[in-house]
Amino acid sequence: MSDSGLVWHYTKHEVIEKILISHELRAADIAGLNDATELKLGNKRVRQAFKAMKKSWDYYDNTAPEIDFKELKDTLEGAGGDLYHGSAFVTCFSRESDDTEQWQKYAGANGFAIAIPRGVYLPVVGTELTVPSRAPYVEEFPFRWLELVYTKPEQLELATRAIWEIHHGEDEGAYVDARHDAEDNFGSIFRDRGRSGYVDAVASIKNRHFFREREVRYAVTGPSNPAAIHPNLVNAFTHVRITGAESDPFSTSWHTHDPAFYQAAPSNLPIVKIRVGPGNDFATEKARLRPLLDANGYSSVKLARSSSPFR
Repeated sequence: MSDSGLVWHYTKHEVIEKILISHELRAADIAGLNDATELKLGNKRVRQAFKAMKKSWDYYDNTAPEIDFKELKDTLEGAGGDLYHGSAFVTCFSRESDDTEQWQKYAGANGFAIAIPRGVYLPVVGTELTVPSRAPYVEEFPFRWLELVYTKPEQLELATRAIWEIHHGEDEGAYVDARHDAEDNFGSIFRDRGRSGYVDAVASIKNRHFFREREVRYAVTGPSNPAAIHPNLVNAFTHVRITGAESDPFSTSWHTHDPAFYQAAPSNLPIVKIRVGPGNDFATEKARLRPLLDANGYSSVKLARSSSPFR
C-alpha cells in the first residue's frame, strides 16, 4: 500500500510498546481534545451560520420547512457545550507522515508515528449490556472517519449542515412524541440522531493555523455500556479503547451499518508502517522494535526513518 492511503497517529516514545502489546489505541472524549479552542470555533461558526440563515430566510416560500428561529436558537445555545461530553470519542490521525510540528506538539523528537489505512473499521473493546439500554442512542453510523475543515467558507457550510441536523432531529422527535405515550420517549431517538450529526459537524471545524496537520479523525459514538468507558489519570476526561477487527483488520469496504459496536477482546491493529521519530537513533530503535513486532503479530510492519530536523 502506498503512503497516500495511510493516516498517521503520532505518539510518545513510552506508548509505542503498550500499543503493540495491547493491540489498542485510545479514543478520547471529544470534549477534552488537545486544542481547547476547537469547539469554541465550531460554536462560533454555528452562530454565524444561524444569523445568515435567519437573515436570508424567505418566510413567503410555502415550500420551505417551518422554523421557529427563537426555539432553534435556544436549542443551539443548549447544544453549545453539554452535547459534547461523552457523546463521541475520537482518535486523531494526520495525512502527514513526517511533520515537524506534530513531532513537537504530540510525540516529541523521540516519539513514533503509526500508520494505518484510512477507512478501516476499529471496534470498541467491550461487550454489550445484558439488559439493553435505550440511552445514550447508538445511531446508524456509530463509526465514522471525519475530515477536518480549515477554511471559513467550508466551516460555515458545515455549520449550516449542523443546524439542519439538530433542527430535523428536534422536529422529528416532537412529531413522534405527539403520536406515542410520553413514557415511551420514542422521540429521543430522533433528537439524539440530530444531536450526533451536530456534534460531528461542529467538531470537524478547526482553526486555519492548524492546516498543516491535515487532520483526520476516527470517531466512535459514546458506548451504552459504561464499563467500556475508562477514566484518564491526568485529567477529568474519559476514553474508550479501540482495536483491530477480528474478521479483517485491513478491510476498508465494510458498510457503516454492519459492524458490531463492541469486540470482546483486542485483536491486531491494522498497522502498516511505523516512522521512528527524528530524535531517536534509528538502528537502536529498529533493534528494539523488530523483536517486539515479530512477537506480537506485526512482522509485516515496516520501519521508516524520519527526515525532520527536529531534535
